[in-house]
Amino acid sequence: MVSKRLKAMSKSGGTLVLDAQGLSLHVDGDDEMRARIKAAELNGRRVAVPALTPLEVRRTGQAGKRLEFLLSRFDVKPVDDAVIRTAGRLLDATGLDGHECLVDAVVVATAALCLPPVRLVTSDSSHIPKLCAAALELPGQPAIGIITV
Repeated sequence: MVSKRLKAMSKSGGTLVLDAQGLSLHVDGDDEMRARIKAAELNGRRVAVPALTPLEVRRTGQAGKRLEFLLSRFDVKPVDDAVIRTAGRLLDATGLDGHECLVDAVVVATAALCLPPVRLVTSDSSHIPKLCAAALELPGQPAIGIITV
């Protein structure tokens, strides 16, 4: 049985997706990022993190414990067949390749498969915008707004 709270959240504000920089800022206590997360949650947005992202921001000690706590609150999205297929299409459409682009493609593919409206928090100003633009060309994919940090 799904709670009334979860039903209400799923009907409202869409999804805020964090890439490695967004999650890293939040783990490290950045006040602006914390405020952004809080505002998203108050507006009924789900906060999602691609499953690869925690590996990019690994922490130890107290920061590691904070990361674990935050991940328990966020929707950690698996890298499943749909994400892999979508990421491949994005890489093909943009002509991007290489390890860095692969991770960015997985992040954007994850965002593209989330409940719209979708906003992606990132510091990347080169690959992510190209991949988000390519996602618009895929059938049934929502527009992904970029929030630069």
